[in-house]
Amino acid sequence: MALMLTLLGFKVHVQPGFVMFMALIVIVYGDEFGLWLAGAIAAFTVIHELGHAVAARQNGAHAEISLGFLAGYASYIPTRPISRLGHAVISFSGPGIHIASSMALLLALGSSPLDPSSSNTSAATSAIWWAGPVIGALNLVPILPLDGGHIVLQALDRLFPGRSDRIMLLFSIAVTGIAAAVMFVSPDLRGFGIFIGFF
Repeated sequence: MALMLTLLGFKVHVQPGFVMFMALIVIVYGDEFGLWLAGAIAAFTVIHELGHAVAARQNGAHAEISLGFLAGYASYIPTRPISRLGHAVISFSGPGIHIASSMALLLALGSSPLDPSSSNTSAATSAIWWAGPVIGALNLVPILPLDGGHIVLQALDRLFPGRSDRIMLLFSIAVTGIAAAVMFVSPDLRGFGIFIGFF
């Protein structure tokens, strides 16, 4: 049964899978880093989705947030037409605030967000670096269902009206398939295969 909260005027549905995923991270790592990573992922996921929701509201849409296993998402229903640029801004706002807030937090903790080695000084800064700038930047990779893919989709729709969805879907499947092959062939990258399964 989902828990329902209200943040900044938005309904937030917290599914049991979201809590299970955070518990799984703690169990898998079994140390201080795991606790910090679960907390950082949970916090930045909420901030990320609030970024989408606030941008949607500014573009005249009604938004809600759902937090589930492996992912959170903000859904919105326009109350007036939204331009392609407006949709792109909504897509960018999530990873934008995600990256900006995590970098600000790292700086406040005395760690450089642009230097991974300076974030390895503690379990907290290391977890914040992975959950913040790294995951935020990965979200801007231009494939669906990531935010970067939705941003590119809006640009393609201007160039290829009515065909952009199909083009972007085929491109995303091709890139994901190639990435999966590379990850499963390379022992060093095999652990990232779970993320390809999500895509």
